[in-house]
Amino acid sequence: MKRFGWLLLGVALATAADAPATARGADEPKAFGAGPAYEALAKLPVMHTGRKKPLDTLAREDVKHIFGRETIKFFKKVDGENKVVATWGPVAALFDWSVRPEFWDEQPFILVEYLPLKRLILDDALQTRLTAIVGRKETPSAVRSDAKRLMVEPELTAKALERFALSAGLTPEDKPALEAVANDLGEEHKWFAPSVLDHAQVAVDGRKVAFNAWFREIAEKQESAEADVTGKTKLTDLEKRALEAGKRLVHYQTVRDREMRSSEPLLIMPRPSNPAYLDFLRKTVEKAREKGGVEGFSLLELDGAKALDTYWNNVPLDDRSVPGKDAKFDAKFSEFLKHKSVWVPLRALLEAKAEDLAAAGFPADKTAAFLASFKAMEQAEEAAPGAAAPAKAASLLDSARALGVALNDSEYPPVKDMKLETDFNRMNPFWIAPIGYGLALACLAASLGFTSLPRRSLLWYTGIGLYTVGMLGLVSGIGLEITGFAMRVLISGWAPVTNMYETVIWVSLVAAVLGLVFELIYRRTFTAMAASGVALLGTVLAANVPLLDPGIKTLQPVLRSNYWLTIHVLTEVSSYAAFALAMGLGLVATVYYLTATYRRSPSYKELGAPLLPGLPLLALGTVGIAASYGAWGVGLPLERANLLFTIACMPAGLGGVMTIVGAFGMIGEAIARSLFRAEESLDAAALSGRSENENEAPARAATAVQTVTVGEASGAVATLAKPTVSEIRAMAARARPKLDARGRAMQATSAQIKPLANFIYRTMQVGVLLIAAGTFLGGWWADKSWGRFW
Repeated sequence: MKRFGWLLLGVALATAADAPATARGADEPKAFGAGPAYEALAKLPVMHTGRKKPLDTLAREDVKHIFGRETIKFFKKVDGENKVVATWGPVAALFDWSVRPEFWDEQPFILVEYLPLKRLILDDALQTRLTAIVGRKETPSAVRSDAKRLMVEPELTAKALERFALSAGLTPEDKPALEAVANDLGEEHKWFAPSVLDHAQVAVDGRKVAFNAWFREIAEKQESAEADVTGKTKLTDLEKRALEAGKRLVHYQTVRDREMRSSEPLLIMPRPSNPAYLDFLRKTVEKAREKGGVEGFSLLELDGAKALDTYWNNVPLDDRSVPGKDAKFDAKFSEFLKHKSVWVPLRALLEAKAEDLAAAGFPADKTAAFLASFKAMEQAEEAAPGAAAPAKAASLLDSARALGVALNDSEYPPVKDMKLETDFNRMNPFWIAPIGYGLALACLAASLGFTSLPRRSLLWYTGIGLYTVGMLGLVSGIGLEITGFAMRVLISGWAPVTNMYETVIWVSLVAAVLGLVFELIYRRTFTAMAASGVALLGTVLAANVPLLDPGIKTLQPVLRSNYWLTIHVLTEVSSYAAFALAMGLGLVATVYYLTATYRRSPSYKELGAPLLPGLPLLALGTVGIAASYGAWGVGLPLERANLLFTIACMPAGLGGVMTIVGAFGMIGEAIARSLFRAEESLDAAALSGRSENENEAPARAATAVQTVTVGEASGAVATLAKPTVSEIRAMAARARPKLDARGRAMQATSAQIKPLANFIYRTMQVGVLLIAAGTFLGGWWADKSWGRFW
C-alpha cells in the first residue's frame, strides 16, 4: 500500500495539473468584446442548423471553426517571441466582421497550420522576392548563390529563411520581407489573413492558379469522390487541408458579407405566417411565372420563394398549390411556416424596403424599431470597436424580442432559455470537471502512502486529510458533470447521449459515480482512485479531441424519442462506464504486479536488462515520429512522412513497453530494499527475544507437570480448559512457518491484489448486466421504430 502510494503520487500530481496556467507579464493584452454590451448581445436569439440558440453559441462555433479557438488572439513578435497583444471575444468578433471588414481582411485569423500548405501559399511571394535579389547587380555572389538554392528548395524551413535574412548585402526592404515570410512559415504561426488567401497564387500540377480557383476545383473533386462508389477518386492530404482552409475563408466571407449562399446565413427573425405573408408569396409566384425566373427579385422575395419551394418538396404533388388560393393548403402551409420553417435572414430584412416588409406581414412599427436599433448598434461598434455602449445592445435585444414575439410568440424563445444557454457556455462545467477529478486522483493516490502507517500518528492523520480532500474532489467533479448535463438536457430537450461527445462525458460521470458508491461501501480507496483516473481521462479527451464536437445539434426524426433514448442508450452507455472502471482498477492492479516484491533479491543489472534495448528503441521511434511531423525543421513529402510515422511507431511501442517493465522493476526493488532494512532489524530483535522464551519453555513445562502431579496425589480430578478463539489463532500462527521481510511483503502484495480482483469482478458484473439489458431494450426500440427487432 505504502509503496504504491508513493510511486503513483508523482504521476497523479502531473495529471492533476492539466489545466494550463498562463503566466502574464506586466503588459496585459488588450481585450475586446468583454463588456456588458456583448453579454447582452450574446443573448440575441438566432436560428442555426434547425435549432434556436443564442448568438453567443453561434459565435463560439463560428469563431472556433475559423480560428481554431473560441477567443481570437493576435500575436506580435517581441524580442524574438510571439506574444499575445490583443484578444477578441466571439460575439464581438462575429459582429465586428461585418461592421469593419476592411480591418479583419488584413488580420491573421484564418487557421492554416499544415506546413506543406503554408509553403505552397507563401511560395509565390517568396519566389518574387528571391528573384528580385538574384537579379540585382549589387547582390554579392554568395548571397545570390544562397538565394538560388532557396528558390529550388522543395522543403524550405523557417530557420533556413531566417539565416538567409541575416546575410550581408540584402537591401533594407529585403530583410523585413524575408523575416515576415519566415515568421509565417514557422510552426508557431498558424493563421493567415483573408486577404493573403484571397490573393495567393499557388503552383499545382505544373500551373499557377489562384487559391480560390484551386479551392473550387478541390470542392468539385470532393463531390466526385463522394459519388464514386469505386473509391478510386480520392483527395490527397494537401488537398484535404486546402479544402478545410478554403471553407474557413468562405465561411468568414459569408458572415462578413451577410450572404445568403455557401454556408447558412444569419437567421434572425421568425417567418410570418399571417394572410399578408401568404398573399406576398402568391404575388411572388405570379411574378416569377410572368418573368420566367427570379432574376431581379429582392432578397425578401427570394427567401420567401425558397421557403415555399422547401414545403412543396416535402408534400405530395397533389397537395401542392399557390398560397392564397386554397384554404386547406393555406392552413397546412401556415402551420409549416409557424413551426417548421427556417427564420428570415438578417440581410433580407436590412435590404428590404419598409413597404415591402409591411406587405409581407411584418409589423411596421416593431420592424422599424428593430432595424433602427440594429443600425445604431453597428454605428456604436464602428465608433468603438469591441467596446460598444451597453445601452445600444440592450435596445437591440429589446426591439428584436418585441418583433419576434409579434411574428411568432409560440416559437420565439423566452429570455430564460437564452440566458440558460449563455450561462452554460460561460460556465463550461465539463471543462472544469477535470480539475476536480485530477485533484481526487492526486490526493487519493498520495493518501495510500500515509494511511498504512501507524494509526494516530501525524503522518497517518496527513493521509486521512489527503483522502478527505480527494473524496471532495471526486464529489465536486461529479457535481460539475451533473450540473452540466442538467443544463444541457434543459437546452436540447433530449437525453444526454445523442453524440460521441456526450457519450464520452457520460461514461466519465457514471464511472465516477460507480467508483464513489463502491468506495462508500468498501472504503478501500482503490475504486475511488480508479474512477477519478477514468473520469479525468474521459473529460480531458472530450475537451481536447477535435472529433468530439460539443455542439448541441438537432436529432434525426427516428431518434426523437426521449423514452427510448433514456432507457436504451443511457443503459447501454452506462455499461461502458462500468467496463472503463474495471479497466482503471486493472491498471492499478497491474502497477502492483509490476512493483511486487521478489522472493529473492535480484540485482539492478538483472532488473534493468530490458532498458538496454528498450531506451534506444524508444528514442529512435520518438525521433522518427517527431521527424514525420516536421520537427527540427525537417520537411518530408507527405507519402514519405506517413511511411516514416508508421515505421517509427513500431520501435517506439516496443521500446516503451520494455522501458516500463525495466523501470518499474528497478523502482519497486529500490523501494522494497529501503523498507526491508528496517524490517530485517526488527526480525533480528524478535528472533533474539524468541530464543530467550524458548530457553524458558522447559522450566515452564516442568512446573506444569509438577502442578498436575500434586493435583493427582491429592485426589483431585485433572481437567483441560477449553481454549478460546484468540488462543486457537495464536497457536495456528505459531504453527505457521516464520516469514522473513520479503515473505511478508509478498503476502501484503497478495492481500492488496485480492480486493482489487474482487472490485474488478463486481464492476464487470455491473457492466454485463447493463449491456445485456441495453441490448434487449435496443431490440424493442428497433421494433417500435422500424417494425422489426434487430
